[in-house]
Amino acid sequence: HSLGRIALSTIRRSPSAVSTLRVATSIPAPKQCFFCTKPENPTETTDSTKPEPVEAEFLTESPNVEPEQTETPLQDKMEKTETVVGKASRHEFQAETRKLLDIVAKSLYTEKEIFIRELVSNASDALEKFRQAQVGGQSIIDSYIEPEIHITADSESNTITIQDFGIGMSDQELVDNLGTIARSGTKEYVKNAENSQTLIGQFGVGFYSCFMVADGVEVFSRSALEGSKGYLWKSDGSGSYELAEAEGVTRGTKIILQMREDCKEFSGEKVLKDILTKHSNFVNFKIKLNGNQINTIQAIWTLPKSEVTEEQHEQFYKFISHSYDKPRMRLHFQTDSPLNLSSLFYIPAEHTEKYGVGRMDPGVSLYCRKVLIQSNMKKFLPDYLRFVKGVVDCEDISLNISREHLQDNGLVNRLAAVITRRLIKFFGEEAKKNPASYEEFFNEYGQFIKEGIVSETSDRENLAKLLRMESSQFEDGKLVSLEEYVSRMGEDQKEIYYIVNNKRSLCEGSPYMEHFKKKGIEVLYHYQNIDDWVMNSVGTFKGKKLKPIESAEIEKDDEQELPEEEREKIKNFNDWVRDELTDKISSVKDTNRLTDTPAVIIDHESIAYRRMMMQVDPKRMPKLPKQAMEININHPVIANLRIVRESNPELASQVIQQVYDNAMVAAGLLTDSRPMLDRINSILERTLKAEVNEAPKE
Repeated sequence: HSLGRIALSTIRRSPSAVSTLRVATSIPAPKQCFFCTKPENPTETTDSTKPEPVEAEFLTESPNVEPEQTETPLQDKMEKTETVVGKASRHEFQAETRKLLDIVAKSLYTEKEIFIRELVSNASDALEKFRQAQVGGQSIIDSYIEPEIHITADSESNTITIQDFGIGMSDQELVDNLGTIARSGTKEYVKNAENSQTLIGQFGVGFYSCFMVADGVEVFSRSALEGSKGYLWKSDGSGSYELAEAEGVTRGTKIILQMREDCKEFSGEKVLKDILTKHSNFVNFKIKLNGNQINTIQAIWTLPKSEVTEEQHEQFYKFISHSYDKPRMRLHFQTDSPLNLSSLFYIPAEHTEKYGVGRMDPGVSLYCRKVLIQSNMKKFLPDYLRFVKGVVDCEDISLNISREHLQDNGLVNRLAAVITRRLIKFFGEEAKKNPASYEEFFNEYGQFIKEGIVSETSDRENLAKLLRMESSQFEDGKLVSLEEYVSRMGEDQKEIYYIVNNKRSLCEGSPYMEHFKKKGIEVLYHYQNIDDWVMNSVGTFKGKKLKPIESAEIEKDDEQELPEEEREKIKNFNDWVRDELTDKISSVKDTNRLTDTPAVIIDHESIAYRRMMMQVDPKRMPKLPKQAMEININHPVIANLRIVRESNPELASQVIQQVYDNAMVAAGLLTDSRPMLDRINSILERTLKAEVNEAPKE
């Protein structure tokens, strides 16, 4: 290998090529040797003599085995081997003014670090063009050099060197591609190439982003086509450039940036590594920074699902989520209709909002042909899906000229809609395939599904299918869906009943549950304040209206017809109750929905709703309106109250007031119970005094 490097060095310096020097080196199976050029008279070299290009020829004992390659020659390419020969010619930028160059270089991009993405993308395109030329059978030079991107960060000299071993450029191509602003060599190539889906460049301005950070730029380039020469393109971005022939130029392009003092941080290896990892980690070719490969993680979203291993998924998830847990779910989604996209999504084991650390940022990044366009893109997917981590790569998206922002909002909205529908469908599929696993997911992420139901009308119907809640028909902890509830409904049942309270025991002990227990009607239990808004937002499901049991219309059971005299007494009692509570109730009637409770408030605002309104704007919280009240005429309290109101009107008044307050407590509407303390104490005093008076005297 050392002899090989000497031979290559000899070739570069040789003024002529008239005889062949065989330099052989023994290599374990297979054996190889190089044919290199020997100068006819080494002592007769002059500065004016130009070297003739000579190809290195490989021979091997086994024609079916490729010659072994090492990284040593590639490391040598980063050394300054290029020298200018001949006189440099000065050119003005052909199509645009200095003002336009200033706009492109200094105003077009919002972040200075983008220059790395642009130059690496150009290098990737150059390597892709080389690979296609190689496959197409064109005669190329230095075919033994691996198609890679090498980058050197030198903070001492404040320079960055980016070298690709790609297709390279001739002198005319340097003039056309770098001397003309907004002319894309890649775009021209695409017009004439069938297999160009992996190319990135479109606008021809990305190269000039380097003038945001560099005072001077040198570009050494040599076309990969046989018989080519090397050239130096040089500019300070002031509106003109110099072009000169150069020797010692390797196939491809080397860009040397002399960084500005105020951009010196970019020449630091760590900063450059972070930028490369963020923007260019998934280009098709190896990127080496100061000899170390940066892009070790593969763009697995572009691979067939069957070819991606569990280890690759775990590694990729940790890379995009910056976490160390294992995802609980994943969706690998690829389609070419209605849009050509590849995507990969992960659901983390848990979310961080439950720890009170603030609202999570969106976790889905947008790529175009494996190059990052927007990281953790906001206002792309609906906000309730912010817990999803992943990537979307779409070749159909239109970008603005800086490739930082999306141009076609209509297409972006369609893309977001396609992905949103697919994610919701995926959750539904998981619920059917792995019910237990899905319940664990819902226990962790159910609040986001509920948020989506309240905030996104277009997704509401499908999101409602993903809801899970407890039921009066099953044991504590068992979750059911709305679809399962509907499947168990009787033919005569027209509504889906639910109750919202803090916990199961309060739901089960609610006086409103008495009728449903007696009739064996299933009721769904909800325990979060938002649940009342969620169910109200859903409205109907499968043609069945969702109804809180407090507002359910309960038909009276068939009962023995009461005598007219008794009906009149009950009416008089109800009128008395209305008079006693005239400032608190709007109506009162007797009911048989109750068995163990004297009275209930019906058709009232949910306490959960009022609490949420209180949080939104406490000052504008409306006053509690008058309530509709139903009384259980057969309950001992009410039965005795009917008698006491004739004999002790004062006590009867206190009791009916307390019955009302108790009903308000049961409904969750009494936010301040202190005003009734005096009344309770008075009732206790009367009760105990009566007991004492009736007790036998000693």
